[in-house]
Amino acid sequence: MSDSVEKIKDRLGIAEVVSSYIKLEKAGKNLRARCPFHNEKTPSFFVSPDRGSFYCFGCAAKGDIFSFVEQMEGLDFKGALKLLADRAGVKLEYRHVGERDSREKLFQILEETTRYFETNLKLNDEAKNYLKKRGLNDKTITAFRLGFAPDEWRALLTHLKSKKFAESDLEKAGLIKKGEAGGNYYDRFRGRIIFPIADSAGRIVGFSGRILKGKSDDAKYLNSPETELFAKSRILYGLDKAKTAIRQRDFAVLVEGQVDLLMSHQTGVANTVASSGTALTDEHLNLLKRFSNRLLLVFDPDEAGFKAALRGAGLALARGLEVKVAALPEGLDPADLVLKNPLSWKEALKNAVFLIDFLLARILNKGYDKRQLAKAVEKDILPYIASLKSRIEQSHYISEIADKANIKAEALWEELRKIKPVIGVAENKILKPEAKEKLTKRELLERRLFGVLFAEKDQKLESELQNIFGAAEFKMALEFWRPFREEIVFEAEANLGGEISEKEIAELLANLKNEKLREKFLQKTKELAEAEKAGETAQARKLMEECQKLSKEISNDQKTQEK
Repeated sequence: MSDSVEKIKDRLGIAEVVSSYIKLEKAGKNLRARCPFHNEKTPSFFVSPDRGSFYCFGCAAKGDIFSFVEQMEGLDFKGALKLLADRAGVKLEYRHVGERDSREKLFQILEETTRYFETNLKLNDEAKNYLKKRGLNDKTITAFRLGFAPDEWRALLTHLKSKKFAESDLEKAGLIKKGEAGGNYYDRFRGRIIFPIADSAGRIVGFSGRILKGKSDDAKYLNSPETELFAKSRILYGLDKAKTAIRQRDFAVLVEGQVDLLMSHQTGVANTVASSGTALTDEHLNLLKRFSNRLLLVFDPDEAGFKAALRGAGLALARGLEVKVAALPEGLDPADLVLKNPLSWKEALKNAVFLIDFLLARILNKGYDKRQLAKAVEKDILPYIASLKSRIEQSHYISEIADKANIKAEALWEELRKIKPVIGVAENKILKPEAKEKLTKRELLERRLFGVLFAEKDQKLESELQNIFGAAEFKMALEFWRPFREEIVFEAEANLGGEISEKEIAELLANLKNEKLREKFLQKTKELAEAEKAGETAQARKLMEECQKLSKEISNDQKTQEK
C-alpha cells in the first residue's frame, strides 16, 4: 500500500490537487487561498508545493493530498486513496490480506452484491422492460450499475456465502435480516429494482430498491439501513458522477428520486444529484458547498414535495447558498417531463428563478385580497428573507415585495425585525487551533528559527542553534517544537517572504542569542538579590561577577548588531 501512496504523490502534486477544488494565488515560494474548511475573508490557507503539504492559520487544518481530499470529499483515507489513484492512473495493490480492515471487507461485500444484482437484471425481462418503459436506455443503466434483487428469500445470502463472506458481515453491510424470535437470516432486498448508492469516490455504500410488483402495503422504496458505511443524512445519490459537472457549471440541480436523477443525466444535465426521498440535511449541504455555492431545487408538483423542498431551501439559505427554484408543469415530476419532452426539462431549469421570487409569484397568483396577501407575505416569505445573510439582498426583496404586493416598505422592515429565520442560522463551526499563550520575544524567535530549520534542514543553522542552546537544551527545544512543525514552517515562510536569506537567519540568531543572555541575566540578578537578602556574601560576590560578565556580553552583542 505504501508503494501506491508514493506513486500517487509522485504523479500528483499538491498544487494540482488543491487547485482543482479552490483558486490558489502565489505567495512567495508557496500558494495561498481562502480556506475551504471554514468561512474567512482574508486568505489564511497556505500550500507548499515543495513539501507537498497545506496548513490553515485560521482553523489549523493541515496535511497532504490525501488528508485534503478526505476533508473535501467527506471520505476516509482509503476512499481518498482510491479517488486519487484513479486520477493518477495508479493501480492499487495490497501486499497482505491483513491490510484490508473491516470497512474494506464491507466495501468488498457491497461491490460483489452490486455485480450480483447487475447480473440478475440482465436475466429478468420484466425488470428490464420496466426501466425501458420509464425511458432509461442501456447506457444509463450500465453507467449507474442498476440491478435486480430476485424475489426469493435467500438468493443473495446463498450467493455471498458461496464467496466465503460471513453472515455477521453481511448483516453489518445491511444486506440481510434475522427472522423474528431468532430465526434464520433472509435477504433484505427481494423482488426490487436496485439502485446502488456510492460515496463521492464511487465506492458502493448502500442500495435503494424500488418494488417491481407486490402487495399494496409493501413499501414502494426500501433503502439500506444505517451502517458503518451508509448514512442517508450524509449521502447524495449520484454525487460521485455529478461533482465534476457541478464544479464546471458552478451549480447543482437537486431532485428527489433516483429515476429523476437518471433521466436528467441521460439528457446531459450531469450536475444533478438526488436526495433519494430524504430530507435535505446540513451534511448534504456541506457536501454540495465543496463544489459550488449555488443550488437549483426542483420541487415535486404535489404539496408534500413542495413543503419538503421548502424546508431544504430554508436550510440552504441559512447556510449561505444561493437558491433557485425550477417550476414543473402540474402533475409531472422530472422523470415524467424528460420522458415526455427532454427539451422541456432543460427549459424548466433555464427558467429557474430565485427562491423568494418564486414564492412571491406563487402568492401573487393565488388571487388573495389585500389583507390575505399581507398575511401570506408575513407568513410565507419574510422568514426566508430573514434567513438571508446579506442586508443588501434583504433590501432588494423588501423593495420588490413593496412594489409588487403594494405593501409599504417601512411596514415590511418593521415586521422583518420581529421574524425569526425559517431555519435558525447555525454558528460557523470550525476547528479552532488550541489557544496559544502569549509568547515571549525569545519564544517567538525560537519558533521562527525552528520553522526555518524544519523547512530547510540546514546543518549550519542546526550547528548555530546548538552553540546558542548547548547540545542537551537544543535537543529538548527540537522535541518541543516538532509537534508544531507544519504550522511554524508555513509561518516562517510567510514572515520571511518565501526565500530565506542568510542575512535574515543571522539576524534571528543574533537576536535569539541576545534574548537568551538577557533572560539569563535577569535570572542571575534575581538570584543575587536573594543571596544578598539571605546574607550569603560569598555566593552574592560570585553572582555579581556573573551578572557583570553577562552585562558585558549583552552590550558587546548589541554593538555588533548595530554595526
